[in-house]
Amino acid sequence: MQINGKEIFKKGDLMFHLTRMASLEHQDKYLVHATAKSYEDPSEMAELLCDECWRALDEKFEFCFLPYEREILKELAELIYKYFRDGSLLKGEEDGDYLVYHNKSWIEVRELALKTIHIFGYDLGD
Repeated sequence: MQINGKEIFKKGDLMFHLTRMASLEHQDKYLVHATAKSYEDPSEMAELLCDECWRALDEKFEFCFLPYEREILKELAELIYKYFRDGSLLKGEEDGDYLVYHNKSWIEVRELALKTIHIFGYDLGD
């Protein structure tokens, strides 16, 4: 989809990935109490969100976001990248309970994802 010849960023995928990362309920169900048929890969969750944030920050999509939206997306992407790089984001990923409830890096990213959803004018119930 385009407006005046410019490609529009589809925010649905971004919101989907933000919601998965921001939702403690989702993480409890799919990381802590995962089953063979219903589970999430925490590394994939974080990677896909980070990639989607960087894609949204592409210069060609600048007109699709308000400056403060771009700012929070950059902050979130940089935080995820930082914690991937230092190895703290997925520390304890083999124990979903530890990852979701005790890993400070994971919790910080989850809280920033929730803040990002709120900055975009949404709530997890939306």
